[in-house]
Amino acid sequence: MSVTFRKFITRVGQQSEFKPLKNQLLNCLKKESENKYKNYPRLLKLMKDYWPQYQARSRISHLLKDHHEEIFSLYLNTSFHFRKQGLSFEDPEAPTPVDFKLVFKYRYNSKEIEVIEEVIKELNIQTDTESTLKRVFIFAIQSFGYLVEQIFGRPFAFQFFEISSNPLPNDECEVIAIISGREQ
Repeated sequence: MSVTFRKFITRVGQQSEFKPLKNQLLNCLKKESENKYKNYPRLLKLMKDYWPQYQARSRISHLLKDHHEEIFSLYLNTSFHFRKQGLSFEDPEAPTPVDFKLVFKYRYNSKEIEVIEEVIKELNIQTDTESTLKRVFIFAIQSFGYLVEQIFGRPFAFQFFEISSNPLPNDECEVIAIISGREQ
């Protein structure tokens, strides 16, 4: 179990209590990603390097579709300490130059779930484990909209259509989120 994951979850719990109200959790996760002084600029540079190929027709959704695995793996792994082995992506779509859809999956292992349960208990937060697993994952993805805005030069946001969780053997849990992004 990563000590950095525990520190990350503790910081997020202290700052937001894992609450989505008034964008507490989203703003907290956005700040968390910006505070990665090496990784945040690295991801920004990666996207800026790809952007000239897509800029002519403002095809931000095609950039995200073509490079989704590299971009989202880097973002979720380096900014939020989600394990690369636990992440997967399916069915990328870019129906228009500014609309993007992707199925994100994360398999929390038993130690990560245990950390989240301990932090909830230590901070005396009134929430349940399953909701927290879902919220942390989907709001981490939603916080990526801010990065896209910096490349695209226009407001862009990610919303979730559907989110579910599946308990797995060995006390693991898979969170599945269908998320779309679009110009605002």
